[in-house]
Amino acid sequence: MRTLPALALAGLCLLLAPRALADGDPARGKQLLFERGCAACHSFDGSARPGPTYLSLVGKTRKVVTQEKPRELVADEAYIRRSIVEPNHDVVEGYMPGAMPGLAMREGDVDHLVAAILEIGGAPKPEPAKGAKDGSLRAIASATLVFVLGHIGLSSLTLRRPLIQRLSEKGFQGIYSLLVLAAFVWMIFAYRAAPYVELWRAPPWTRWIPLVVMPIAFLFMVCGYSTQNPTQMMQEKAVGAEPRGIVRITRHPALWSFALWGMAHLPPNGDVASICLFGGIAFLAIAGMLHIDSRRKVALGEAWEPFAAKTSLVPFARGGVGKALAEIGIVRFVVVILLYVGMLHGHRLVIGVSAMP
Repeated sequence: MRTLPALALAGLCLLLAPRALADGDPARGKQLLFERGCAACHSFDGSARPGPTYLSLVGKTRKVVTQEKPRELVADEAYIRRSIVEPNHDVVEGYMPGAMPGLAMREGDVDHLVAAILEIGGAPKPEPAKGAKDGSLRAIASATLVFVLGHIGLSSLTLRRPLIQRLSEKGFQGIYSLLVLAAFVWMIFAYRAAPYVELWRAPPWTRWIPLVVMPIAFLFMVCGYSTQNPTQMMQEKAVGAEPRGIVRITRHPALWSFALWGMAHLPPNGDVASICLFGGIAFLAIAGMLHIDSRRKVALGEAWEPFAAKTSLVPFARGGVGKALAEIGIVRFVVVILLYVGMLHGHRLVIGVSAMP
């Protein structure tokens, strides 16, 4: 139950709201909520996200922890402004300190953000129907299942051989690519539409995991697609050549790039939709390595054994890293650095959330 001082503060907050809206532009503020990644962690409609919802925020009494001491305060303009500028000053009870990163602000940005949050949080809105949430989660689960099983099924010799006989190799590859692309697009749209259903609340330090792992993933990707390798599509004839570069580290560098990308994004994203997306891609990449090894062993026969003996599925298991790095060459490392820097700067624009902790 609210105390009289709390109700008085709530009334004061509502009186202050029009002035804040005059100082900032709510429309620009809403754009900033998406550009700065706020909308990825805070919902506008009451649905569960990693951070508290903006719905009916204004005038609400909130239990917070300030300098390790619990207290109650009312969500007024000053509180909202302080939460943007000093996100770890008043941490809402039940949330981890440091989960919200500090944001670099241009002049006027804070006013616009405050105006937008006051407008969004001033009037209650109906919560999404439970059936709609369940349907969205079923969609991402179904899309991921189709994406994974479609890859595995169409790559199996049981289905692949008769389809190639009917469609030809090029025809099969064309249809295979279209079906896989369609499943991937469906999975991405389903992920974006899925509600945030939390399985665990990730500690802030987990956001460093992708930052550390992604340079390795980029190196494997760049080298994997630019090095002759019999595990790659249409490169079976390279089985007799001496393994070079990244192939000395692992014979499946391209697939490891996707596996590392998926696994690195699981710890900081503890919701159902992220488990489906990142877990599905990581599982498919690892299953794909085992499947390709099995197929190449059958298709290449005795020629496969010497290559398999000189290389490893698991990265760095065979040693020879120094020689591999020398053979990779400086150009590939430059490309990796450019991709990584581009990812750091473009992550917020493309994904809606900053890559930095």
